[in-house]
Amino acid sequence: MKLVFIFDSTYPYYTGGIETWIYHVCEKMISKHDITIFTVKNYRKGNEAGKFTDINPKIKIIPVSNLNHIKILRPFVRSYIAVYNSNITVYSMRKAIKKYLDRNEKYYFIGLGTVFAAKTARLLKKDFPNSKMVASCRSLHPEVLGETYPGIGGIAKRMEKKNLQAMDAIWANGLDTQAALKKKGFHSIVIKNGVDFDRYDQVEPFDYSKLDLENEIKLVTIGTVQKIKGYYAIIDAVKYLKEFYNIKVHLVGLGKGNIEKFNKYAENLGVAEQVHLLGEHRNVVSYAKGGDVNVCAAGGGGYGMSILESMISKRPIVAWDSAIYRQLLQDGVSAKLVDNWNTKALADGIYFVLKNPVVANSWVECARERAREFDWSEVVREIEAACDNIK
Repeated sequence: MKLVFIFDSTYPYYTGGIETWIYHVCEKMISKHDITIFTVKNYRKGNEAGKFTDINPKIKIIPVSNLNHIKILRPFVRSYIAVYNSNITVYSMRKAIKKYLDRNEKYYFIGLGTVFAAKTARLLKKDFPNSKMVASCRSLHPEVLGETYPGIGGIAKRMEKKNLQAMDAIWANGLDTQAALKKKGFHSIVIKNGVDFDRYDQVEPFDYSKLDLENEIKLVTIGTVQKIKGYYAIIDAVKYLKEFYNIKVHLVGLGKGNIEKFNKYAENLGVAEQVHLLGEHRNVVSYAKGGDVNVCAAGGGGYGMSILESMISKRPIVAWDSAIYRQLLQDGVSAKLVDNWNTKALADGIYFVLKNPVVANSWVECARERAREFDWSEVVREIEAACDNIK
């Protein structure tokens, strides 16, 4: 098969969730399939946000430019201009794809996102009549855009609807995402996120004594430093917990622009000494394994990689009792699930785990075995079967 992935990332720079998905999927599929990735040219000065460096050279990566690559304009590509810039990226990608690919060939165009990436795929339908167009819903993109840019949500939902109506297939990254798409009137199949189970299972725990934290209780959460990842809620929970424990919460994730904001929030709550934003680290599973409790408090949707990584850690998990986590975890069997977005309930859940270590540790093997079902080899099989079944 000839697979073409489309998304508005600077891949192979910045190694977040979609980038990690692309990397593992393509590395495992390239031996049998032809793969091209259309992405955005890097516009940062360095690699501080991360970069994949060992990509198979058979995988073709074609970057395009947008407003970020015009020096005089780049400082202004913020807020609502960033949304306009995403549309610029759509047309840059369409132009590049028409230049590099043969219109008479059959490709599977896979837009990683239901708004701008799927729009690119939709516009290519006339250009590549022999090809199949797929929108892969890796998150609730219109809703996230609406939260980030108030007033944009409605526009994004209308664009998503138009895109999805034109697709030959729609993929969802979890049962909750699939249900959300069904409510919008669209049938989808689940193509999971994945995890490198065998490799992560062998990772050694991080030694927190290197940070002078040997005798403190360590809460760990993994994810981009954003509100949607539950950072405010976790910091709020720490305010309750510090009355009972010598506790530190370690937030492992990308988001330098937000670290100062969350540090300020912790300071205002009087828990600045208890909250440590560690920034981005490549080996997040090591940090999860070295902690006492893994806190999974994200919103969003789908089988999140951060929760899968936490499930491999063999450390107790406290998570929201939401559709996101219920599709992976069972309360009292593989984790402690607490009332969704209730910070007092989150604190109580963490307190329960700390007070009942024998019970909490009895959950970890069940969570680990559930994560085994999400090995990348399983994801690849799903993708191949899904493409074969597109009519």
